[in-house]
Amino acid sequence: MSQPAHASPHTTTDDTTIGEPALHGRAAIVTGAGSGLGRATALALRAAGADVLAVDVDGDAARRTAAQSPDTAGAGRADAFAADVTDPAQVDAYVARVQEVFGTPTLFFNNAGVEGAHTTLADTTLESWFSVVNVNLHGVFLGLRAVLPVMAAAGGGAIVNTGSLLSLKGAPARADYVATKHAVLGLTRVAAAEGAAAGVRVNCICPGPVDTPLMSRSEHLVNPDDPQFERRRFIAGTPLGRYGTPQEIAHLVRFLLSPGVDYLTGAAVSVDGGITAV
Repeated sequence: MSQPAHASPHTTTDDTTIGEPALHGRAAIVTGAGSGLGRATALALRAAGADVLAVDVDGDAARRTAAQSPDTAGAGRADAFAADVTDPAQVDAYVARVQEVFGTPTLFFNNAGVEGAHTTLADTTLESWFSVVNVNLHGVFLGLRAVLPVMAAAGGGAIVNTGSLLSLKGAPARADYVATKHAVLGLTRVAAAEGAAAGVRVNCICPGPVDTPLMSRSEHLVNPDDPQFERRRFIAGTPLGRYGTPQEIAHLVRFLLSPGVDYLTGAAVSVDGGITAV
């Protein structure tokens, strides 16, 4: 179907019509959009005027995200798509879907991930290892591989990959998660270097503990008898003394995807309540 012309993907806010949201007319993809950071970011991008394809392996969760409308004048549209980010054909399918419904994507939150097994390296099973690597690493790689050429052909765009505080440091009993999140940061830097000439910016957010379903599952995996103890332990180690909220992370992602930060690419942006500062 024919699509309306989109704003230039890498111009400053000076070209935004007065009264229009900053991302008006942009097409966006958010993976892992069924809950947590993905859902909050899908809503934040829509509130800024972007048209968002909410992608999740759980199609019902993706549809719930798409059905949740931000209470903002000029909010963008939404569509939902069920896809397994570890399957190259399904990744290509979500890129084709956003092009069909909203036009060429110039915004991409490459976010889908899983928490890992919380076992020592020696006790990590091959099944568990490959399960985490497939989602956290291969899923991010496949998303970049599919989206980067499309954005480059369109004249540019912006991508944010979801790394972690554990993209920057190690932790016991987290071999699978730490390895994949370090790799996500490496992929971010490669993609930023390769995309720069085509006007594609690629950055990586490195969240600390955030109050999401993934964090709750981690608390239960570490201490099934007393998950609240784990929550208190994480909070005690965070200078700001609390978990982050999905909305706080979503505001950062929206900023990183927005016009006006065109000189920022290849960065690891910590958002961890001060953990890496001490």
